[in-house]
Amino acid sequence: MPLARSLMVLVVDDQQSMRGLARQCLSRLGVQGVALAATGQAALDMMAERKFDLVISDLNMPGLSGVDLARKIKSHPVFARIPVFLATSDAYREEADDDTVDHFVAKPFSVADMRSAIEEHLGVLS
Repeated sequence: MPLARSLMVLVVDDQQSMRGLARQCLSRLGVQGVALAATGQAALDMMAERKFDLVISDLNMPGLSGVDLARKIKSHPVFARIPVFLATSDAYREEADDDTVDHFVAKPFSVADMRSAIEEHLGVLS
């Protein structure tokens, strides 16, 4: 679990309650470095100032959607290798299918699903 503690995860969601749930889920996995952003633009601004290992974004947000944010991250030379997870319900997943998204996580967040996704893409929780 020590590697999980060193992860820096950026959670992007326009709903404060969902940002809190994501932080709580990550905390249960031993991740202590969690930053929160309410908009896609705020997330990009934060990424310009800090290094993140993972971005978890809501799909449906005003302004930049989660897919738009993922595209901006993947097209940026410094950020392109950062995994981007989109958080959504299954009802919206098809509209978000895009090869810029590394993984989909279901809302509400599940500790087991989040663990599996992080292990698959970052290999740090196993």
